Amino acid sequence: MSKKSEQNNESTANQQIDTRIAAVRDLIFGENIQQYDSEFADVYDKIKTLQDDTRKNLSESITNIENKLADLESLVDHKFQDLNDDLDKKLADLDDEKADRRKLGKALEKIAQMLQE
Repeated sequence: MSKKSEQNNESTANQQIDTRIAAVRDLIFGENIQQYDSEFADVYDKIKTLQDDTRKNLSESITNIENKLADLESLVDHKFQDLNDDLDKKLADLDDEKADRRKLGKALEKIAQMLQE
């Protein structure tokens, strides 16, 4: 038991010394430490605000880019469909022109045969 009481006495003595040291430290540096703590708190608040703003701006930018990509995809699909329709029309016109040439050729052959007779 004597060891426990000695340890308790030493612990109490160390606490008193720590308390005295803390009191002296606060007397000497207290104002500066409070000022630094206040400045650090302001800096941390500003960092937190900037992080929140950055996250918000990033989220808005992502949404904006996604919307623009969707609009661009729709526009490209529409243009592709228009080009495809134009190509189909041109191919149909070309086929009609070729068909007309064939008809013209057959008609000329008939005329040539009629002239030969």
